[in-house]
Amino acid sequence: QREQVTPRRLSGGQYLMKLNAEGTYQCSVTGLIFEVTEAVTISYSLLSWSKYAGLVEPPWVVGGPLFDVHCRAASALTSIAFPHSLCLGG
Repeated sequence: QREQVTPRRLSGGQYLMKLNAEGTYQCSVTGLIFEVTEAVTISYSLLSWSKYAGLVEPPWVVGGPLFDVHCRAASALTSIAFPHSLCLGG
């Protein structure tokens, strides 16, 4: 069971979440799910693939959003579940 949390929006497209206790939390904006073992502050933003697309070599293709996640107490952040993308085109 996860708690929905609305993050604080910062400049530059960044989000900030202050999680007050151990648990599983889902961002109401991005869909990211964070599992933490203690109270923690997490900041994250969506990056552009234009800077990193050259690092993706065939047969791999860019397939979803790219996030930059920072946690002040890295050991407290035990997992991140990223939202999935689905291409319905041909």
